[in-house]
Amino acid sequence: MSFGPLGMNTGMDINSVVSKIVDAERVPKQQRIENEQIKIDSSISAYGRLRESLDTMKNLMTKFRQEKAFAARSVETTNENVVTATATTEAIAGRYAIDVLQLAQSHKIASDVVDKDAKFGPGKLQISLGDKSFTTDVTANSNLVDIVRGINNSKSNPGVRASVINDVAGPRLIVASSISGEENDVSISVDAKQGDPLRKLEYKTLEQRVRDLENARAAAQDLLSPLTEEEQALADKIAEKNIEAAKLVDQEISVQAKQAASGVDPNAAKDVTPGNEISQAAVAAAAAAGVEATKFLKPEERIPGWSETASGTLLDSYWEPEPELDAKALEKSPDVPGWSNTASGTLTDSYVTPKEAQQALEAKLANEQESIELALASGEITPEQAKEMERARLTPDERAYMERVDKAQADLKSAQEAFDSYRGMTEVQAAQDAKVLLDGVAQLSSNNNIIEEAIEGVDLTLKGRTDKDQPSSEIDIEYDRPGVREDIEQFVAAYNQFFQVSKELAGVDPRTGQAGPLSGDSIVRSADSRLKSVFSSVVEPAPQDLKTLTEFGITTTRQGNLEINYDMLDRQLNNNFNKLGDFFGGNQGFAKKVEDAIHTMTGVTGSIRTREQSLTERNYRLQDDQAALDRRMESLEKRTHAKFTAMQDATSKMQSQLAGMMNALGG
Repeated sequence: MSFGPLGMNTGMDINSVVSKIVDAERVPKQQRIENEQIKIDSSISAYGRLRESLDTMKNLMTKFRQEKAFAARSVETTNENVVTATATTEAIAGRYAIDVLQLAQSHKIASDVVDKDAKFGPGKLQISLGDKSFTTDVTANSNLVDIVRGINNSKSNPGVRASVINDVAGPRLIVASSISGEENDVSISVDAKQGDPLRKLEYKTLEQRVRDLENARAAAQDLLSPLTEEEQALADKIAEKNIEAAKLVDQEISVQAKQAASGVDPNAAKDVTPGNEISQAAVAAAAAAGVEATKFLKPEERIPGWSETASGTLLDSYWEPEPELDAKALEKSPDVPGWSNTASGTLTDSYVTPKEAQQALEAKLANEQESIELALASGEITPEQAKEMERARLTPDERAYMERVDKAQADLKSAQEAFDSYRGMTEVQAAQDAKVLLDGVAQLSSNNNIIEEAIEGVDLTLKGRTDKDQPSSEIDIEYDRPGVREDIEQFVAAYNQFFQVSKELAGVDPRTGQAGPLSGDSIVRSADSRLKSVFSSVVEPAPQDLKTLTEFGITTTRQGNLEINYDMLDRQLNNNFNKLGDFFGGNQGFAKKVEDAIHTMTGVTGSIRTREQSLTERNYRLQDDQAALDRRMESLEKRTHAKFTAMQDATSKMQSQLAGMMNALGG
């Protein structure tokens, strides 16, 4: 082997040499950082375990501290297939009998089988759910799926769900309420042309259809009524005035009749009544004198159908029969001006009376009606034109009234046809509320199967109906003694867990002699000491026989654990359950004292939290130390590598020169 003048082999491994030099510098410093890092991590983990065990105990004490923690109720039921129950702290302990008469259910309707290729629309579906409604438009040539989508996707849909089921005979539309209860029933009205399959998707109950028909009849009756209430009141008022006016006129006429009758027969005047109304004898005497005596009679005697309420109308419309003449003269004489017995023949022959004019008008109207009917029969005019021709002869008021009549008749006909020809959807499931009989006397109901506050502080969940031959389901509500017993057991277990963890972290393993991560730490000793002090303290607000933890049968063993004397604990739970809150609860109770003691350790400013924060900061510093060490070692590695590289280059050059010299000497 050939060495250079410095004794170095030209084939030296520089990287290996540099690595060893750097490691020699790094290892002791790196080991110190890693050892400290392990210790810090171990301590942080240990404090975390200690804090968690203490916080578990603290959380249990928070539950105890609440005043209602010991007012919890346990609920048992004899038949969970019929009813279950939950009870709050407001519930009164006792036993209750429950009979579920019916469960709440939602409304569901179904259409008849429709043709799978049926096309619907155009039209509208107005769907109601209880007192809420919405409308969905159905475009022309829509299919059943389109209608389902229109219903389900409507933004104003309050809770109606539609679907299609495929019957063996064909598809059916199912519409159901997503909300149970009898007030949440579904109804569907359809606005579409006659013959459109959309009309088959209407749904109205028999009661609704009867009600619609009755409403149409009532509306028709109102429209056909000639007088409103205001009009009738005015007519009655006018009638009253006419009665008084008629009496005054009759009194005046009876005076004239009396004078006329006395001129013919002096004895007739004696027959005049005290009310100045002429008697039949006076009438006869007046008639003999040529006086129109019939008009001197009392109204009820001379006007057929007289009544007090009808007096005004009858007085206005009634005309007195004229004295008999020859047939034609008698008919005309009262209307012929200048009529007398000597001129009667000529005048009555030539004069056209109002009655003759009326007869002529009636004959003309009859001829016109006959002409209209003939034209209608021959097809020269349509029924609508004929109707207009008839209406043209009416006064504006009469035409308005006839239009009201037509509308009423059309509405009534439509309602009757809708009632008679209903072919809409049918009910599959009725909407109904849940109904419960409590203790055989009290009836309860709900629109769903949860009856809240059925009994004060008790909610019932209904699962099924009570059969007739089945006994009532019973629910028992009691103080939750087992629950409180379990909570106390959890508290004791939580402390024992803390005690075991603290021994493990701060003690020395007797088998290996290895000390725990918190060995010699004063925080652990302080935590246990504070808790033991609370356990042995007296709770002043508590009753006399419940002032210390030992009176619950909870004591400390020689090893430092807590143990429970269950005989003493059960005796307190059974006899003094209502007093437990006075010991554990409140701001001065046992639970609050334990919370405060633990808070001084695990709180934000507690001793354990402070120690954890200090360790975390040390951890950050170690990370900085590690980064600084890494930078130094990287710089050392670069410098060392550069030096050895330069040395190798110089050595190689010297060896080359030496070889040249040796060759020259040898030559």
